[in-house]
Amino acid sequence: MLEKSKALPIHRRALAGAVLPLLGLTPTAARAARVFRFDQNQGRLEFIARHLQVLTSTGQFSRFDCELILDPQRPETARVAVQVETGSIAHAYPGAADLLRSPAYFDAARWPLARFSGSAAPGGRIEAFDLAGPLELRGVTQPFILKAQLARRRRDPATGAEIADCTARGEISRTAFGMVADMAATGDRVQLAVSVSLVIG
Repeated sequence: MLEKSKALPIHRRALAGAVLPLLGLTPTAARAARVFRFDQNQGRLEFIARHLQVLTSTGQFSRFDCELILDPQRPETARVAVQVETGSIAHAYPGAADLLRSPAYFDAARWPLARFSGSAAPGGRIEAFDLAGPLELRGVTQPFILKAQLARRRRDPATGAEIADCTARGEISRTAFGMVADMAATGDRVQLAVSVSLVIG
C-alpha cells in the first residue's frame, strides 16, 4: 500500500491517479475499500499541444497529489480526487513555462490549483476503463474523461516488490477554459497524459 506523500502539505485532487483502480490486481483484493495516495514522486503528469498543425510540444506539472478510494473487488466503484499546482509547470522551450503561467493561459497567480474528481464509468474492465467527472481549471468546470490502461506488470529485482506501470490519457479544449491566446499558432485541443509506477505488492 502506498503511504501518504509528505512532499505536499495540502490535499490535492489529477489526472495521474486516474489509473489507480488497476490496484485491484493486488493480492489484497479480498479487502474492503481502502485509500491510496501518490504524488509526483510516483507518477508523471504531462500536457501535449500541437502547433501549426505540424509540431508538438510537451510540458509537465511537477507538483500534484492524488487520492483514490478503491474496493479491489469492485473497481467499477472506484473514485479518484486529484489536485494540481498550476504554477508548477516545467517546459523545455525557453520562456514557455512563464508564458503558460501567465493570465493568457493557466493564470496561475489567480487560479493556483486545478482539480479533477472522477468515478469509474460502467462497462470497463480492470485492464482498461474510463474515469469520468468534472475538471476545474481557471475557475471553469467542464466534464472530462480519462481513458486508463495497464501498460505492464513487473517485479523490482532489488526489492522483490510487484510494480504496475499504468497510463491514462484525456483531451481538453483550451478555449473552453478561457485560454484563447495564440490560436493561429497553437491548436485548441490539448492532450493530458498520466504515467504512474505503483508498488502494488
